[in-house]
Amino acid sequence: MKPSRASFDRLKKMLVDDKIGAGDGFLSIFKTEITRLVKDYFVLDGDVDIKIEIDDFGIYKVDILFDAEDTKGFSTAIDTKSGIY
Repeated sequence: MKPSRASFDRLKKMLVDDKIGAGDGFLSIFKTEITRLVKDYFVLDGDVDIKIEIDDFGIYKVDILFDAEDTKGFSTAIDTKSGIY
């Protein structure tokens, strides 16, 4: 009997979550912190979606996706020195 793709994907997610220690607590805190950061720069239109994977070489791939209505206007010290506001 051949396992379904959904079963394989669930197992893979469980193994990745276990390896990176990305239980519900980790992901919840990480998402909260990333959302705060993103909201400093963008006017969000919805939630931030985060996906963490590990490739065959142990390299983490982190996708952070969100929709934004606009950027937030602010000036930096660099902008102020050059006269750009």
